[in-house]
Parts: sequence; structure tokens; C-alpha cells
Amino acid sequence: MLASVLSGIRMRFQAVVIVAFLTSLSGCAHWPSAEHRDVTLDRVEVLLEQYCQPAQSDDSDLDGIQQSLNEQQQRLDTLTHSIDRLAQRPVSQVPRPAPAPQCQPALTKATTVADSKVVVGATEWVFLSPPGRYLSARVDTGAETSSISARNIVRFERDGKRWVSFDLDTGNADNDIHLEVPLERNVLIRQASFDDVDRRPVVVFDVKLGDNLHQPTEFTLADRSRMSYPVLLGRSFLKDVAVVDVGQEFIHPRSKKR
Repeated sequence: MLASVLSGIRMRFQAVVIVAFLTSLSGCAHWPSAEHRDVTLDRVEVLLEQYCQPAQSDDSDLDGIQQSLNEQQQRLDTLTHSIDRLAQRPVSQVPRPAPAPQCQPALTKATTVADSKVVVGATEWVFLSPPGRYLSARVDTGAETSSISARNIVRFERDGKRWVSFDLDTGNADNDIHLEVPLERNVLIRQASFDDVDRRPVVVFDVKLGDNLHQPTEFTLADRSRMSYPVLLGRSFLKDVAVVDVGQEFIHPRSKKR
């Protein structure tokens, strides 16, 4: 290819030289001048070879790049084939571990308020000692003193001290509990519907309500058999330690612990 290019250029150069020679015969008697003596056909061939040499180098570089691209394509084809083979393999299903069970807090009624007072319902179970058993109680903030249902009340002395005996009403006459306890004092109770005054003995029981309320409490003894609950809890038991939610009942279940 280079030889044909050189041949064409040589022929064109010869034609140019002849034309230039003919046109210069009339105007220039000294051509070629000193500055043109080096411009010969051989010199032109050398210059053309030097000019075409970079093109050959560029072609060589392009051949190298093409070869590198071919090698990269072969590697890519090999990698794609390997991926296809892996994709055709059956995938073993690894069972996921079961999530650990999360403990959900038991849904319970609110038993405390912001100032740490215990919330009690309109009715609650109370543990009395003596006799060491649970009884249902009506919570009444309108009464100052707590009261408990008793029958056959008898005052007496023992070793020079005042005592009282009575049958504790449990709501079932066959299960009444006979008790003898020290007499703390007597109080006069004026009935709202009667003009007479009732003199009632006052005794002390150890009372436990729920897990947080546990204190000795004074009770007046009176026949409450006509009432629905044998025990009435008044303000003296609730003061500074509890608030009453009249919309709830038995917030505090009977505890197994005594």
C-alpha cells in the first residue's frame, strides 16, 4: 500500500516539476536556486516515509487494543457461562431460625397513681387476722370508721382487761367464726333513721389488701347481716395510702401469700 502511494506521489511530483520548469524558463534563468537544490525526488521519498511511519505505529496500537478487547470478551464469556451454570444448580433452602418468643406484659388494671397511692375498687377482697381468712369488703369513703358484721356480741373481762366475744359473720350462718379479742373502746353511733344511739365495741384486726396495703385497722362490731358485704372499709383505712375507683371491683385478687 505504501509503495503505491509513493508511486502516485512521485508521478504527481514529476508533473509538477515539469510544469514548474516550463513556466520558469521565461522568468527565471537560475532555477533551481540554492534553497531548492535539496528538494529532490529522493528527499521527498524519505520525507513521505517518515510521515507515513506514525500511521503504521497507530495501526499497530489499534491491533494491540483490539487483541486486548478480544481477550476481555473471552474472559467475560467464560464468567457468564460460569454464572449460568451456578444459576441452574438447585438452591438448598436453609430454614430460618424461629424468632425468640417475646414476653408480653400481662394486661392488668392500674393499681397505683402518680403519687404512689394504691388504687382500690368499690369492692375488694381483704385478708383479716384474726381469723386468718379472706372476706369481701365494701369500700365506703363516706364512713369514717371501718365496720365488720358480728352477732352474739358479749363484753367480758379477762385478767382485769376488757374483752369481747362475737360470731364473725362470713355471709353464711353455718360458717360463722367465733372470736374472742381485746376490746379497744366503745363508740356511740347515732343511726340516721332512728333517734336512739347505738353503743358499739371497737376491736383491731390486721388487714391486708392486695400486695401493698397491710396495716392494723379498727373495726366497729355491728350486725350487718342485711348488707351485701360483711366488711366495710372506711376512710381511716384509706387515708393517705389509697384512692377509690368506684367504677372497678376486685382490682386486687386474693394473694396466695399471707
